Amino acid sequence: MAFKGTIVSHDISLHTGLVLSDGTSQAIGFTEGDVLNWRGNSLLFGERVSFEVVQTPTGYAAIHMVLLQEKREPIIKPGDWMAAVVGPLLVVATTYFASYFFLLPLAFAYIPAVNFVSLVMLILVASSPRGPKPRPPELSLLLLAFCGGALAVFLGILATRTRLRSEGMLVLLFSTLVMQAIVVKKYCPEIFDVRTWQMFFEFSDLLR
Repeated sequence: MAFKGTIVSHDISLHTGLVLSDGTSQAIGFTEGDVLNWRGNSLLFGERVSFEVVQTPTGYAAIHMVLLQEKREPIIKPGDWMAAVVGPLLVVATTYFASYFFLLPLAFAYIPAVNFVSLVMLILVASSPRGPKPRPPELSLLLLAFCGGALAVFLGILATRTRLRSEGMLVLLFSTLVMQAIVVKKYCPEIFDVRTWQMFFEFSDLLR
């Protein structure tokens, strides 16, 4: 019996994915080799397919999958643009809060703020479905990385599985991190001194 459904997950590194049949809430697994008319030049996420279901020792699996030429909903949704804009705005708000509450200079407040927001955005991006093309939140995350959040994004990508996790991206982020550290060391060397941070926090505690 043939079913119709939508591919809701596709992991190119594992060559597997999940397909959700119309009218159900339980997705079942498939392998790339079972997609008969797929050329392998794009992600399968969001594609409409017809398929058959078989019982395997580990559960149900989709086989004999065929891509359907149907009009799909846009991958990029209005919420994606909102998330992309909120990230930089959160950096501004967090920087101001840290500067005001802890009485830190803007440079001291900005670096923790941009790394904190970058880490939060990375977690949200990693937990959202992957699409065939880069989404606005992913582009906004990369912008934050190149504007000072490279440390959080680099470490976060190592600890999570996202589209951004590739050898080329890791090299680029690490290079950006090194350049950012050199610039900060040259123009604001005291930021690497633990005693400077202790002084600011002790001073803010005295004022409160």
